[in-house]
Amino acid sequence: MATAETILIVDHQLPTPDRDSGSLRQHRIIEELLGLGHQVLYFPLNATAGPAYADRLRQLGVGVLGDRRQQERFLAAEGHRLGVALLCRPEPAVEMLARVRDNAPGCLVVYDTVDVHFHRLRRQAALAAAEGAPDRYVVRARAESIRALELMLVRECDVALVVSEEERRLLLDEAPGASVEVLSNIHRPVPPTRSAAPSTRIVFVGNYLHQPNTDAARWLCAEVMPAVWREVPEATVDLVGDGASPAIMALAGDRVTVHGWVPDLTPLYARARVAVAPLRYGAGVKGKVGEAIEHGVPVVGTPIAFEGMGLAPGRDVLAGETAAEVAAHLVRVLRDDALAQRLARSAGPALASRCDTAAARATLVRLLARRATALI
Repeated sequence: MATAETILIVDHQLPTPDRDSGSLRQHRIIEELLGLGHQVLYFPLNATAGPAYADRLRQLGVGVLGDRRQQERFLAAEGHRLGVALLCRPEPAVEMLARVRDNAPGCLVVYDTVDVHFHRLRRQAALAAAEGAPDRYVVRARAESIRALELMLVRECDVALVVSEEERRLLLDEAPGASVEVLSNIHRPVPPTRSAAPSTRIVFVGNYLHQPNTDAARWLCAEVMPAVWREVPEATVDLVGDGASPAIMALAGDRVTVHGWVPDLTPLYARARVAVAPLRYGAGVKGKVGEAIEHGVPVVGTPIAFEGMGLAPGRDVLAGETAAEVAAHLVRVLRDDALAQRLARSAGPALASRCDTAAARATLVRLLARRATALI
């Protein structure tokens, strides 16, 4: 059964690391915890992910309890032995917080924001207001509601985790005195497989169940690419990712391919000239950017796409606020071999300074040391 070194992770579902960035981060965190010699127990609060993802965790040595009654029985019988509980995202965290507090009184309770949800929703609300969208007040109300929930969790849990120093400062401004640590994405360089042949392929990767990605894909095709095609008519776009809605499928055409979910992105990155991240709102650290850099692909995007990653515009990536600016940067990279190569070379070390395995492990060691200190 559980020991004091057992770490409980609670989230809305099992991690699907081949489908979304948050899951990939969580999966790599689990690998790090196991590597540090700890047992990991996982509570998904719904069963939307298939059994293959539970099997993947079990093969690593992670215990998975998907049944709510089994979860409650475990906490009642063994909760006192838990060392750390990692409660992920606002709704799962608030649902399980009292159960963990009541059944595991000595446990270090950590709220993992994944990204600061109210920050993303506030940006979405501002965009909706600027465009006069019919749901602008609904989004604004949602942002304020989630803000109240997240700040309560930040104050009630022992530690809050964010993915960037920028979001750490944001939470400390909103909740002075809270304990907030940075545990970012974990990126690992991929062995080079890129083709040396010239390419005019532009790749955008995103899970389209996440609204910022749907908005970005539509903005890319409607506002950015017409300006690119005027300069580079042979340029093509690959839209890649899970959850493509009819609105995303409708973007397909002679120069736009909607691939849907792809189990291995390596061949697409190998053929791509440039990755694009045209996010108009969002929060956190963007896995699509880090993944492209892992594969040695230069990245063009909006400033929001590069937040919290230590990437310098003009040196490591190219960033533009408007559709015209993003289009101009894409044209530059499509035409300039030396620029594309320089961006790809520069971005990797910059990303590693914040998002490598060593940085993540250092944060986890500090958290576990805090738990050990509390037992003395």
